Amino acid sequence: MNPLTAKIKNYSLKKILFLFSLFAMLILGGLWYLFFRHSPPEKSLVIYPFDFPPSPPLLQVFSGQIKRGETLSSALKKLAKLSASEIEAICQQLQKLTNLHRLKDGDSFQLELNEEGKFVKFTLTVSPIEIFRVTRDPTGKWVSERVEVLIDKYWTYAAGEITSNLFSAMNNLQEEDQLVLDFADIFAAEIDFHSDPQPNDQFQIIVEKYYTGKTFVKYGRILYAAYQSRTRQLEAIYFAHRAGGGYYTPQGESLNKVFLKSPLKFSRISSAYTSRRRHPILGGIRPHYGVDYAAPPGTPVWAVADGVVIFCGWNKGFGKQVVIKHARGYKTMYGHLSRFAPGLKKGQKVRQKDVIGYVGSTGLATGPHLDFRLIKNNVFRNPLKEISPRAAPLPQKEIPSFMEFKKSLKQWLATGEMKRLITTFSSRERKI
Repeated sequence: MNPLTAKIKNYSLKKILFLFSLFAMLILGGLWYLFFRHSPPEKSLVIYPFDFPPSPPLLQVFSGQIKRGETLSSALKKLAKLSASEIEAICQQLQKLTNLHRLKDGDSFQLELNEEGKFVKFTLTVSPIEIFRVTRDPTGKWVSERVEVLIDKYWTYAAGEITSNLFSAMNNLQEEDQLVLDFADIFAAEIDFHSDPQPNDQFQIIVEKYYTGKTFVKYGRILYAAYQSRTRQLEAIYFAHRAGGGYYTPQGESLNKVFLKSPLKFSRISSAYTSRRRHPILGGIRPHYGVDYAAPPGTPVWAVADGVVIFCGWNKGFGKQVVIKHARGYKTMYGHLSRFAPGLKKGQKVRQKDVIGYVGSTGLATGPHLDFRLIKNNVFRNPLKEISPRAAPLPQKEIPSFMEFKKSLKQWLATGEMKRLITTFSSRERKI
């Protein structure tokens, strides 16, 4: 190729590249115009003024507790933050809602004042579900109300083994004494909890419990109870029906009996029924046609069966004594009482487990105990051996419903579930 031809060819190539670059620039410029011509112009940041709501007034909060022997009025006077008229008004408002004379050691309260020391609110807490509030409306009128509290009702399960006694076994499960007493009541006609329980005996319970949040409020009803000893197993199922309600065996037999095995919940037998006993005060060998239950002074004594009081007063060596007449020719005698139940008198009808008096040492007694005697057709009988017939069984028409309820309890036990929420309600809806 001669130099002229090469020069022409080189010039043509440059021209082509220039034209291609120009064409590409035009294309890109057109695309930019199409896509960005409607974009909003960049705005500068503008800070607009904003009116914040005024800060709430600062509150002064004072908390306190009722001390033993103290009234709410005296506690507030010691706090020295309210005038005498304000204290009086607060007490008058609360008295409409609760009995201030029954406040106990440890009941708490909270007083709120504004930053100027003026009254804002007063709250009294008697229990987790008994909370009362006093405020003033815009006109200055005093206003009181019971605070609404949400309450959860659970089914809960507890089981244990007795090593020394039922109280310690329950306490090991972090349960309170009330559950022990309720459990013992169910089997009061079958087990004498003064003497029958032995080490290695086992128990199971399904019981209702009420909570507000995580705070335990109280026990409800025991729905299922079982007690296993070396010789027998007892089961109790609570069932409510049209004729009432009570505890029944899995077969529908009533666990209530005409006579309880003991007139006390818990104690020990210090002297048994015998025809020959040396009298601790009078000396000599004399019959003791009763059972002595040693118990602390003031322990409640209950009627072992329904009946009518035929004597209530002082009876020589028996001291303060109550005698009750029952059906089928039975009478029971309760001696050495420290005092009688309030209002108890001759001719009064009593029900099984009604408190009729309290353990003492009146009359010829060396120490506090209950002298309990049983008479049938004017003949003394041994209370520890007397056969007590059962109450009426579950009505036949209620058996199918009872069996369904028993099945639901057994299924829940089989799941191994320790706690199940049954319902939630407000303290304003119903009391517990």
